[in-house]
Amino acid sequence: MNTRLLIITALMLLGSVLGFFMQQGSGYILISFQHWVIETSLWVFVTLLLTSMLALYLTIGFVMGLLGSRRTLHNWRSHRGMTQSVNKTVKGLIALAEGNWRQSEKLLIAGAQGNGKIINYLAAARAAHQAGDFEHSDELMTQASKSTKGAELAVGLQQARLQLERKQYEQALATCLRLKQQFPKHQYVNKMLLKTYSALEDWQGVITLLPKLSKYKLLPSKQTLKIEIDAYGKQIEHLIHTRSSAGKDPKILLDVWHNIPTRTIKQTDFIPLAQEFVEHLINLGEHVAAEAELRKLLSHHWQPELIRLYGCIMGENVERQLSFVQDKVKNAPKDAITLITMGRLSLSNQLFDEAQMYFEQSLELDNSVEIRGELSRLYLAKDETKKALDMLRQGLGLGLPRLPLPI
Repeated sequence: MNTRLLIITALMLLGSVLGFFMQQGSGYILISFQHWVIETSLWVFVTLLLTSMLALYLTIGFVMGLLGSRRTLHNWRSHRGMTQSVNKTVKGLIALAEGNWRQSEKLLIAGAQGNGKIINYLAAARAAHQAGDFEHSDELMTQASKSTKGAELAVGLQQARLQLERKQYEQALATCLRLKQQFPKHQYVNKMLLKTYSALEDWQGVITLLPKLSKYKLLPSKQTLKIEIDAYGKQIEHLIHTRSSAGKDPKILLDVWHNIPTRTIKQTDFIPLAQEFVEHLINLGEHVAAEAELRKLLSHHWQPELIRLYGCIMGENVERQLSFVQDKVKNAPKDAITLITMGRLSLSNQLFDEAQMYFEQSLELDNSVEIRGELSRLYLAKDETKKALDMLRQGLGLGLPRLPLPI
């Protein structure tokens, strides 16, 4: 049945009942309060009461509607303001990507509203930085930090990045160290600190940081090892090439060298640096120390460049040097470099016939100027002048074009 019809029927029944009771009598109501007295019939009182209740209901509804309208208006204004803020932020980020730094900064600052304003300030700081206004960029970074609680990490990392780009390495280091104290295991903080140490060429700082990176597994092991090799390499290179007394002090050089982990020394990428280090010790006259370190290196790297160098050193015990090389190649085919090294070590031991044998065997494998030079020197010392001159003559001709000469 229709709901409206039911309501009308119910109202008609209610009216009939009220009409019946009103015909039975009007009733009497008396209200007295101090010197006020109100007299009326029951039905007039009921009518006034119902009218008053209806008026009160309508008044409350009107007030609530008015308050609701204000709230709606406020919400509409807030929504409209947020929409405008988002639009400005999006346009500012687009301008930033396009390299329009000044326009980007202006739009991003204008759109900095609500809980996400830190994003606007950080992006605006980047825009100001790109425009070369470093002072204003730092001011915006400060505003970003104040705008949102708990944003110290995000703000600090961006600050360090900008400082590195400006080549403000000391400031970047201070920022990174502060962040590391607060967030010691944070991956990006440690990476930024590593990058800062590298920029400062503080290789000891890099080396000190690497074990922590490995402990927290912040870098792949291969990458850590590569960085370690580079760091130790740069540290040794700096010592070798520096004009300070440290680069000429064998004790300091060896102390640094002995701190290099064996796993690093075992890497083939480390061979050129190891060779340079040993040669530097030789140039300083430290043959004994150079021989000891080179012998350790040869245990890991039996490489031609190191083998050749070993034959040029006279260590504390030249007999042991020769035995060491002979033992290494006892059951292996001998190459030209190993043979010339054994020849030189035989000379150091005054085993001249053995030296000649090794040199001649080396010459059969490699007809090089170096081997002919050694043989020529030995032949001259043994008064075999003709053989020496013949060897020199052939050696001097190596690598030269064939041209007519006087007979």
